[in-house]
Amino acid sequence: MKKAVFFDIDGTLWNERMQIPQSTPDAVRALRASGHYAFLCSGRSRANIRTPKLLEIGFDGMVAACGADIEFQGESIFQKLMSQEEVEHALSVIGRHHISAVLEGPKYVYAKEEEFAGDPFITLLRKELDKDMKSIDQTTVYEVNKMSAATNGADIEAVRDELGDAFSVIVHNPKLIEIVPRGITKATGIQKLCGYLNIQRENTYAFGDSPNDLEMLEYVAHGIAMGNAGAAVRQAADYVTTDIMDDGIRNGLKYYGLIG
Repeated sequence: MKKAVFFDIDGTLWNERMQIPQSTPDAVRALRASGHYAFLCSGRSRANIRTPKLLEIGFDGMVAACGADIEFQGESIFQKLMSQEEVEHALSVIGRHHISAVLEGPKYVYAKEEEFAGDPFITLLRKELDKDMKSIDQTTVYEVNKMSAATNGADIEAVRDELGDAFSVIVHNPKLIEIVPRGITKATGIQKLCGYLNIQRENTYAFGDSPNDLEMLEYVAHGIAMGNAGAAVRQAADYVTTDIMDDGIRNGLKYYGLIG
């Protein structure tokens, strides 16, 4: 029976330095060679999933932007963009609270780079995206799935209240949040993709480490937390594997008998 395995990127496939242990690509390729599906499942939007050493591992598709953008074998099968009104409302709230935001879409990423001076993440975005990274100040029409934001000490609950019912706010830590259209999660993305491929829920697995992985780990039949995951993620999982650099992906796949 063909199974589907979903892999978060940051903190799961690679560490904070974007390092990937050789056991990880070897294990993912062995998984696919055994006849199973391997999918990326990330909070990153599609525009920000283009690093060669990641994509060259070989995946059957991806659930990007926390479930708002889904691909299978290079073909788009679902796309949820925020409306212009939603983007403008979110920007007005962000502006009032002096939050620094990155707007993430299928083709472009938007930011005020001067608000992130010296931030290595923004430096890397500019390097990888080049002209596909645009300035919020110089843009009037946006293609945005979701947002990430540095809170800069803002009251997160006040931000949540002002954003209203149209959005969910995912709190990674007091300094970092994600703003996602309500009803969109990694779990809903997995559900849509598995429905498209006629894969039963009992044949689904997922690896994750962060708060935006919680719904995913709870939805799939077999949720696997990385050893480096936080307490809430570990508690939500069915199994806790080892850390990224301690062959966590390979060990998790072996535990479930998905690879030899």
